[in-house]
Amino acid sequence: MKGKDITRRALLRSIAMFGVVAGPGRALAKTHRFSPVQRDFTDPYLELIRLLKEAAEIEQDLMIQYLYSAYALKPAYAEIVGGPAPNTMTLMGVVIQEMQHLRGVNRLLVELGAAPVLTRQDFPYENDLYPFAFELAPLSAVSLAKYTYVEADPVRLGHVRSLSNDSVYLIDRMKATLGGSIAANHVGKLYDAVVETLGEVKEAGDIKLDFGAWFQEIGDVKAEGEFGHFKFFHSLYEGAHPLIKDTPDIWELAATDERYPSYQVPVNPTAYEGRPNTIKDPDLRALAWLGNMNYWCLLLMLDSAYRRHSKPDVALAQAIMMGPLNSIAQYLPTKGCAVPFDPLSMGFNPGLNDAAGKRITHRMLIETRDFARSIEQLLPGDFNMAIYDQLLKAV
Repeated sequence: MKGKDITRRALLRSIAMFGVVAGPGRALAKTHRFSPVQRDFTDPYLELIRLLKEAAEIEQDLMIQYLYSAYALKPAYAEIVGGPAPNTMTLMGVVIQEMQHLRGVNRLLVELGAAPVLTRQDFPYENDLYPFAFELAPLSAVSLAKYTYVEADPVRLGHVRSLSNDSVYLIDRMKATLGGSIAANHVGKLYDAVVETLGEVKEAGDIKLDFGAWFQEIGDVKAEGEFGHFKFFHSLYEGAHPLIKDTPDIWELAATDERYPSYQVPVNPTAYEGRPNTIKDPDLRALAWLGNMNYWCLLLMLDSAYRRHSKPDVALAQAIMMGPLNSIAQYLPTKGCAVPFDPLSMGFNPGLNDAAGKRITHRMLIETRDFARSIEQLLPGDFNMAIYDQLLKAV
């Protein structure tokens, strides 16, 4: 019995070394050394895959929320929206960078032998990881406070003063906007955990990667958010951006005011029927559903691109985004609606193998084309129907 007690104590000491506490349900793990993100696995390979999966979900969540806000802006603010080129000075530029971050995280997952991730946040909501609850909404003081906060470097943020009042700290102003407290997390802290765990994988020595290149890429992702994205959203939040600074307290205007930058679009709409927030107008819901279908085709192609390192599949996905999806997403806000970017229940790798995956993608494109033809009288004037036949020849 004494020997068993010694063994048990040794086991408990070993568990304690890794920060795992026994108990019912999910193991309670300590946080990472350089990040408040909780650790789930002692094996660094498993933990790295877990963190990268969460990072991929978060990058897509942010990308879609920023994209929804960009499409909801009125034409007078087209320079804030910008074009589809990566930069930290326009909403679309930030969206493209988020897409690049999503691609980088998925490339690393594939190099580690794991599947790419194109799903969105898991449920239940993981408070130690996700920046804030997913919400599709037009730009407002609240949404911009969230975006500014989660992109920021938390150490630097505590010393940043308001652009409009040098005696007020930015963090205090954001707390007032968000109701007195901020429970959200910073995206950069997740990447701190990724870098730490990537270092552990390197030290273990059983995985072959260009570690130097990946340390550099993850660092660049973190820096783009904590400096470029933060600065951009901060300028919008405080009304200091050159295109809105001449309208005092612009985010305090009523949404019905013609000077308000965004169209009146719904928050968290869905094109699925029978939901509390279902788009009620049947014609607008049909267009929103077509927007969903194009979004789903795009993600199916990206999944294939990440798995096979296929540049042609990336180009096809981009053609959908800047073609039919862009056409619908720009048109709907003018009618008080928006593309809801609903999740696809069967996921984005439903095929058993590459051939099955291509077959499903091909059929999804046919389904999308045929539905577009069935509502042709509703389509925006710039909608290019011919693109589907071109895509079908390439898939």
